[in-house]
Amino acid sequence: MSEPLSARIEPSQRQWLQAQIEREGYWFHRIELAPDLITPGWSDPLTQKLPFFGLPERMDGMRVLDVGCAEGFFSFEAERRGAREVIAIDSFPDSVRRFNICRAALDSRATAFLTNVYDLSLRAFGTFDLIMFFGVLYHLRNPILALEKLFSICCGRLLLQTHGFEDPAIGDQSMARFYPFGIESGPPEKRSWDPTVFWVANGACIRDMLAHVGFTDIEQIPGPAGHVFRARVPTPSAGTPPDQTKAPWN
Repeated sequence: MSEPLSARIEPSQRQWLQAQIEREGYWFHRIELAPDLITPGWSDPLTQKLPFFGLPERMDGMRVLDVGCAEGFFSFEAERRGAREVIAIDSFPDSVRRFNICRAALDSRATAFLTNVYDLSLRAFGTFDLIMFFGVLYHLRNPILALEKLFSICCGRLLLQTHGFEDPAIGDQSMARFYPFGIESGPPEKRSWDPTVFWVANGACIRDMLAHVGFTDIEQIPGPAGHVFRARVPTPSAGTPPDQTKAPWN
């Protein structure tokens, strides 16, 4: 990726960018947009997530999908590592708006769409060499359907991270806990109730769900950042964009 716009940002541009950041009432990711100008997110993915999520050191030539992108930290990181195309999706309009603030500041070509994982299809999105599925699974009412959707457009590898649990009494038995009304979440100093959490699975259950929809070579990556898995499709191929003369309108 070329030198970010943030590296040569003019004072007036910096003031505009600072104003855009301050107008937003909430930020999830902390992202450095210019020297000494960092979005005020409560999650620092650079230190808390990136070292533990299994991203390849280089993504040269890859077509990458970032599901649940929030402000786009991992989308921009994939681009920085050489991805040829990065598509991001999020179901919250505010997240896509903040993504686009960061995209402009970083002079990025990554593209964010306002949609959700259930809407993913080969016809509309094409196929991807790498899918990043971080912090989404436990927010879904229908996790297996979501994994089926991802499998249908993955032609390489999936990286998955999710909140999970382990219980020595269960051992290697697949199990998930259902929370009909959500759980407490958020930063330690400002806890809040998150009604969007439904299924919290143990590692064996996540492994078995991935195998159930067709993924192979399923590997759990140990670390302090929740349950992290790497998997691939049985017959890898090169990621391809959708046919724009056919997708998705006819």
